[in-house]
Amino acid sequence: MDNESITVTIERITFANEQNGYHVLKASGRDYPNGVTLVGNFCMIQPGEEIKAYGIWACHPTFGMQFQTSRYAVLKPATLKGIEKFLGSGLIKGIGPVTAKRLVNAFGIDTLDIIENHPEKLAECSGIGPSKADKISQGFFLHRSIQDIMVFLQGHGISTAYAARIFKRYDKEAIKKVSENPYILADEIPGIGFKKADEIASEFGISGNDSRRVAAGILYSLNSVNKEGHLFLTLDELLKLSEETLEINDSKMISDGLNSLISQKKIISRDYNGKKLYYLPINYYSESKSVIYIKRLACSQRNVSREQLLSVMDKAIVAHGLNLSDVQQLAVETSLTKGFLIITGGPGTGKTTTLKAVIMAHKYMGHKVLLASPTGRAAKRLTEVSGFNASTIHRLLEYDHQTHGFKHNSMNTLDCDVLIIDEASMVDMNLFHSLIQAVPVGASIVLVGDIDQLPSVGAGLVLNELINSGVIPTITLDRIFRQAESSQIIKNAHRINNGEMPELTVPDGHTATDCYFIQAEQVDKVISLLKNVVAKSLPKKFGYYPITDIQVLTPMNRGPLGAIALNGILQEILNPPAPNKNEINHANRIFRVGDKVIQLRNNYELDVFNGDIGTITDISIEDQEITIDFPQGTVLFQPADFVDLAHAYAITVHKSQGSEYPAVVMITHTQHYMMLQRNLIYTGLTRAKKTMVFLGSKKAISIAVNNNKIKKRNTILSELLKG
Repeated sequence: MDNESITVTIERITFANEQNGYHVLKASGRDYPNGVTLVGNFCMIQPGEEIKAYGIWACHPTFGMQFQTSRYAVLKPATLKGIEKFLGSGLIKGIGPVTAKRLVNAFGIDTLDIIENHPEKLAECSGIGPSKADKISQGFFLHRSIQDIMVFLQGHGISTAYAARIFKRYDKEAIKKVSENPYILADEIPGIGFKKADEIASEFGISGNDSRRVAAGILYSLNSVNKEGHLFLTLDELLKLSEETLEINDSKMISDGLNSLISQKKIISRDYNGKKLYYLPINYYSESKSVIYIKRLACSQRNVSREQLLSVMDKAIVAHGLNLSDVQQLAVETSLTKGFLIITGGPGTGKTTTLKAVIMAHKYMGHKVLLASPTGRAAKRLTEVSGFNASTIHRLLEYDHQTHGFKHNSMNTLDCDVLIIDEASMVDMNLFHSLIQAVPVGASIVLVGDIDQLPSVGAGLVLNELINSGVIPTITLDRIFRQAESSQIIKNAHRINNGEMPELTVPDGHTATDCYFIQAEQVDKVISLLKNVVAKSLPKKFGYYPITDIQVLTPMNRGPLGAIALNGILQEILNPPAPNKNEINHANRIFRVGDKVIQLRNNYELDVFNGDIGTITDISIEDQEITIDFPQGTVLFQPADFVDLAHAYAITVHKSQGSEYPAVVMITHTQHYMMLQRNLIYTGLTRAKKTMVFLGSKKAISIAVNNNKIKKRNTILSELLKG
C-alpha cells in the first residue's frame, strides 16, 4: 500500500539482512530535519543516496514511528554533502572518501553529471589521471547497471550478494535473459538453486508442468545427487526425485522432459545390467573414458633388469639413510616396473618415507618426476616432506581461459616419465579423468592415499573403486613404525579406525601427550572453552600462533557450533577491528586485514580453488579490492568474487582434507548428530601434526566411532574396470 511518499537522504544503515534485503535506515530531509526511520526491502542502498520512498507510517511499540517502505526510487544526490557522501561510500570502484572530496571540490554540483556523461573531464581534477578517470567511469557505470538489475531481481527475492555475479555473467542482457527463462540462474550462477529460480519463475507465470520448469527440475535433481557424490541415478530414482523436486505427480510429463534433455545431450543414459542409468554428460564421459586410460596404464610394464633395479634401490634407500620394510621396498620396486601403482595406509605407516624412496628411485633411473596434490596446502606439505617441488593438480594441468578446459589433456600430455599424486582419496571422478588422460604413453602413475579418510567432496569414489577393481597393483602399508608409536594422535587414529574409543586425556598440567580431551556439554561452555584454548592455553603452552598454527574443525557449517557461527566468535578475539586494519562489509560478513579466509569454489580465472586457505594482507576501500596471500601466491579479489570467500578460523572437517596443521581443535558435540561418522572423526584427528584437542562430549565421539556406515555412492568404475 502506497498511501504516502517521502523524499529523504540516507544518513546511515542501522541494520541490513543481505539474504532478504530487509533494511532499517536512518535518513533526513527538508521535511524531516530531525531524522526519520525507514524500514523495508532495499537493494544496493548506500549512505548519501537520496530516495523517494512510497509506503505508510506505522508506530513500532519499541522504536516509535517508522516509515514502512513498499517501493522506492533512487534520486541523484542534490547537495554537495550528499554527492560527497554517496561517492565516498566505497560502493563505486576507484572512489573513496579522499577522491570523493577532490571531485566535489573540483566539479561541485555537476560532479555526478561529469562522471556519467563527460568522464574525460575527470582527469582535470588534481590527483586523477586518465587511467584513474577511466576506472571511476567504469565503476560508476557498473554501480548503476547493477543497481538497475538488482531493483529488478530484488523484487523477485534474489539476494543482493549475487548482483555483481549475475551482471558479470550476462552484462546488459541480465534482465532480458532472466525474464525469458529464470531457470538459467540455477544452471549458470553458483549459489542460486532450482528452488530460488522456481520462486522467480512463478512471478513470470511459469509454474506447474511448464516444459522449462520440468527440464530445470530434472537437471536440478541430477545435479543435487552429484553434490552428494553420485555419478548417476537409475530411472526410478530420477523419476521419484524429480517428482519430489517439482511437486507434481505426472510421470509422463517428467519422462517426456527427460527424453527431451537426452535428445539435447544435456543428460546421457546408459544400459547397465538391465537398468537405465542417467548421467550428467561430464560424469558419464569422466567415468567411461577413464576406464580406457586406466587399463592402458595397468597393462603397461617397464623393462628393467634385475641388476639395474637392485642398483637403483640401493642408491635410493641406502645412500639416503632410509630404513624401509619389505613391504615398502616392494612398493618402490613395483613403481619402477608397473605403469600404475596405488600405495595406501593410515598415519604412521610410512607413506611419506615410501614416497621419498619412490621419488629418489625414479630420479636415479633418470626419469622426469612430477608431483601433485588436490589442494594448495597438501601440495605445499608434499614439497616440504619430499624435498621436490609439487603443485596442485589444477595448476599442473594448467587451465585454459579460452577453451574453459585444461591445457594438458590427451592431445597435449604432461612432460613426465612418472606422475605421483598424494592425498589421492580427495580426487573426484571428473578431476581424475582430466588427470589420467594427460599421462603420456610410456609414463606411469603412482597414487598415494588413505582410503579410511572422508571421500572426495566431488562425485565418485575413485581411490576405493580402483582398489576394489583388483586391476591396479596396490601396496597396503599397515605397520606402525617405532617413531610413530609414541604419538597418541596416531595410536588414537588406529583405535578409531578399528572401531575403538580413543584414549582421552584430560589436560591436568602434568600428563604429557599430544592428544587432549576437554569435556563440555553446554553450547555456551564449548564456546567459552574454545576461546580460551585457541587464544590462550595452546599459544602459552606450545608457543603456537593462534591464526596460522591452530585450526578449529567442526562437522558442519550451520548451527551455533558450526563453522559460520564459530568464525564470527574467533574473528572477534583473534583479529578484532583496529584503526590500521581496513575492512569491507559484504553480505553481513566483515573481511578485515589479517583475516584467515578460505575459497569455497574453484575459480580458474583467479587460479584459486575450493579449499585454498589464505590471509588477507591488504584491502583497498577506494577500489573495493581484497588482496589475499595464498600458498601459491598473492591474488587480488574483486567484489564479484567475495561471495566465494569465507572466514577460515573454523572450517568443516571436509574442507580440511589434504591439509595438516601444527594444532587442531575439533568440536565434537551431539548437536552434529547427523554428521558424526567414524571417517569424519578419523579425518579430523589425522589433520593434527603435533597437538590435537577434542572439545565437546564423549557421547559425540562414541557415536562417531560406532557409526561406520559409509554412504554408498552411485558409481560403476570398479565394475567397468573388471569388465
